[in-house]
Amino acid sequence: MRVHLINPPSPGEFGFTREGRCMQKEGVWTTTWPPISLTQTAAFLRAHGHDVKVNDCSVEAIDSDKLKEILADYQPQLLVMNSTTPSLNFDLTIPPLAKSVLPDLKIAAFGIHVGTLPEESFALASDLDYIIRGEPEATVTDLADALETGRDPEGLPGLSLRRNGTIQHGADRSFIPNLDEMPFPAWDLVDLDNYKLPFSGKRFLMVTTARGCPYDCVYCVAQSYYGRKIRARKPVLIVDELEHLQKKYGVSDFFFWSESFTIIKAAIKELCREILRRDLKIRWVCNSRVDNIDLELLELMKKAGCWMISYGIESGEQAILDAIKKGITVEQVREAVSLTRQVGFQIAGHFVLGLPGESVESLRKTYRFACSLDLDYAQFYCASPWPGSEFYRMAVAQGWLESTNWAEYEQDHSVTNYPGLSAQQITEFRDWATRRYYLRPRIIWRTMKRIKSPDEFLNFIKMLRAFLTWM
Repeated sequence: MRVHLINPPSPGEFGFTREGRCMQKEGVWTTTWPPISLTQTAAFLRAHGHDVKVNDCSVEAIDSDKLKEILADYQPQLLVMNSTTPSLNFDLTIPPLAKSVLPDLKIAAFGIHVGTLPEESFALASDLDYIIRGEPEATVTDLADALETGRDPEGLPGLSLRRNGTIQHGADRSFIPNLDEMPFPAWDLVDLDNYKLPFSGKRFLMVTTARGCPYDCVYCVAQSYYGRKIRARKPVLIVDELEHLQKKYGVSDFFFWSESFTIIKAAIKELCREILRRDLKIRWVCNSRVDNIDLELLELMKKAGCWMISYGIESGEQAILDAIKKGITVEQVREAVSLTRQVGFQIAGHFVLGLPGESVESLRKTYRFACSLDLDYAQFYCASPWPGSEFYRMAVAQGWLESTNWAEYEQDHSVTNYPGLSAQQITEFRDWATRRYYLRPRIIWRTMKRIKSPDEFLNFIKMLRAFLTWM
């Protein structure tokens, strides 16, 4: 059957990334991530013989009117849309729009928010037929198979559906046990020129290395999508995919996609050695916890083409790190950043402001801590209590939520009021910290030195304009 997979149009003027736990505007990076959930799901559907179309509307300049034209032309039988908490209000305008074109069209949504709150999500969209709970690939494929053969999809694991005015839920689906059996994402279904790195403007793609996270960070929603158990791909198969992407698409820049890339250090060392053994000329970036690296690993990663590591630092106040169950210390952060700089990486640090236990002084302490670290980039986010996280359950129970409007659950805007610290104060501090950090002469000079060509200078100007608009 004809299946249309979409990231809906952007809810605002910026591109919008809808990818598992990452739900954000392109912001100052002027970069939207390649839609790996859509293309991976497309590959599963193709393996079952379905005809598939993918539109990442946000980066393809497809608005609601243009989407209606595409639907009328393609005539899908099943429309599957990705969705996130901050874009939910807009995303749920798509089902009635689509059925105004194709009244018999079946429509499904997936994503952490709808999967965590299916009843509430169905209530917001009377034209939505199905919700996929958890990772989408197998459930979407089973749904398409059932619809194609005329079987009733009721009871499919991982699927919730609307039937005669009631909501029915299949059992929870087990996570894909062996990621090595997944087909490579169907990147041929999207225009790769839409996904380029900041500064260099080079095309890049995401490559899955593992799924799942065993840690207990209260603000994170990753386990709602990929579970607690780590499911790692074999290093040799990851390198097979890298070679395939380089040969077929001419892409040599990659973002290794996992909850924490270095969580199984032995496997990542093996991956790096395999890249070196095949003499692959690639560049890549990854994320990591600060307690999952060592000198041998960093040196191997650098030799194998890694040029930047992003660390989830979150706070400079140890009491807050303990309260959010991060499981790291401030001293581990300092040691990891120092060691990473010693090996010669660019370093990004991510800080979450407005976490449980936050105060005006702890906000200031986190900013001072960020400035004391030898980082190239510091991303300051407002803590967002997204459904699917322990933080959301805490915020509801404690009465911290200032708003129930999902559009306000953004990482540049706080919706949590604490005793002695308001949501407005958190938002204002986040804006101040971002401006103050990037306008420091040291950061400006380091950024300017990184520009190597006229094209990179033009990309820098584009980022600067986005920064001024965003702020």
